Amino acid sequence: MLVPEALGWAPPGLAFDVLLHVASLIALVTYFYSDLASTARGMFSGDRVARNLALLLIVGTIPAGVAGVALSGYFEGTFTDAKSTALQLMITAVILVGAERALARSAGRPRPDRKSKMGRPRRLRTIRDLRWWDAALIGVAQAISILPGISRSGATIAAGVGLSVTRDDSARFAFLLAVPALAGAAVVKVPDLAGTSLGAGPALAGFTASLLFSYLSIAALIRYLRTRTLYPFAAYCVIAGITFYLIV
Repeated sequence: MLVPEALGWAPPGLAFDVLLHVASLIALVTYFYSDLASTARGMFSGDRVARNLALLLIVGTIPAGVAGVALSGYFEGTFTDAKSTALQLMITAVILVGAERALARSAGRPRPDRKSKMGRPRRLRTIRDLRWWDAALIGVAQAISILPGISRSGATIAAGVGLSVTRDDSARFAFLLAVPALAGAAVVKVPDLAGTSLGAGPALAGFTASLLFSYLSIAALIRYLRTRTLYPFAAYCVIAGITFYLIV
């Protein structure tokens, strides 16, 4: 949305955006193949952990599915307002900072302990600790992130972090939740690629770049969040938001 506007290019269109997301989907499925395969096998073998994860992903996908169908016209209209998109980047920064502050408060709040007046340190949650209402809240964050300037990964990871889930597990669940969302978008919008004026060369270049950098970004982000915070990404969103707001 912002880069073509800043450089004076004609926007490539929503169908091209979906093509890039299909490449991201392939990267996600490749990176998380073992998780997805074990979940699928566990569902049929009666594994409770696998069935619970599948249920969480279904519940988390519903809000974005409903919003995408019911408000598709509204959301497509937002992809023409560059200044609003730049402001939404700054809103993403607020979401990330708020999630980190919530996690810090939760981790610092002692758990009651009868043997100690000081209490025990509170253990952060993992994917296995998530309940259906947690997945629903993360799904609402994913639905809101259909807006072009609200980062899908940022919003969903922040929602998990705000629910006291470890950063890396929040990222893992957020990326797994992207699989059905991106697959649904592809099913709906890929047929529109036939009507786009974009040539095969640019389409292939965009697809290849998205596939490669999506995979590298997923791997790097999960590793990064094992020991580090979301604050650098919030700073990036502020700087990018202000910069694009001034030039678009």
